[in-house]
Amino acid sequence: MPAVVGFVVAASVAIAAALVVAGPHHVVRRDPTFEIGDVAARQVGIMSALAGFAVTALVFLVTQSRNVPDPSGTSFTTVLAMIVVAYMGYFSSGLLFANVSHRAEESVFDLAAAQYAGASISLFSVFLGWFALRPLFETFGLTAIADLVGWLLIGALVVGYGLLASALHRSGYATTRVTVLLPLIAVALVAAYGVVVAVLAPSARSPEATLYLTIVAFVAGVPAYTAMTLLPIAATRPGLAPILADRWHLAVIAYAEGAMVLVGFLLLAVLGLA
Repeated sequence: MPAVVGFVVAASVAIAAALVVAGPHHVVRRDPTFEIGDVAARQVGIMSALAGFAVTALVFLVTQSRNVPDPSGTSFTTVLAMIVVAYMGYFSSGLLFANVSHRAEESVFDLAAAQYAGASISLFSVFLGWFALRPLFETFGLTAIADLVGWLLIGALVVGYGLLASALHRSGYATTRVTVLLPLIAVALVAAYGVVVAVLAPSARSPEATLYLTIVAFVAGVPAYTAMTLLPIAATRPGLAPILADRWHLAVIAYAEGAMVLVGFLLLAVLGLA
């Protein structure tokens, strides 16, 4: 699948560039006014509501499948897959926020900041639920609103990154310079792919690109979620805590950059440009 191959190449280049920008020995110092525990607790309720909404939407669409001309076709299957993955993303993000640690004592590794940053990236990755709107409207033949939503998604993505940038900055995992450069790197790579496909291989565009990228999002999210759930255990090991304090920011930056590139490719796909 050209879009998947393009994503792997673009993400690899973007992550390498992002790691160079972040530097190998960034010192994580969270904003002292940032009450991570309280903010994370408030996020849990939001995630619960979004997960419930995703399930409700999924049930509604399944009941309406009889009104779809081709319920087993790529378009409707893509919508359902995106909502399923979005539900899993909201649920897992909610669990990550719910398990953010409280510092009982000073430690060389700020576990709470690491958990909050990781959960925020996971939440940003779940733009699948928003992106499903365009193929959903197209499935029911509502082309005018589908085109309008395409433009609205771009604005939503900009606002969504603002929240992620704030989380990365206040948790101490990204300086102002890094928060500015990370999206620029992702946009450059995603735009380069879009231009290459448009100019050199327009036939490579496929209506199945969104579905395949949705599957990639789920597959990539599994090891990331596993790493975040195991992080509290690793942080209690005296030999690992100093290593995590010195190098974990690289994992966070790589995860954030990969998520940005993936979301960018998904946006291209739902707009029919990938």
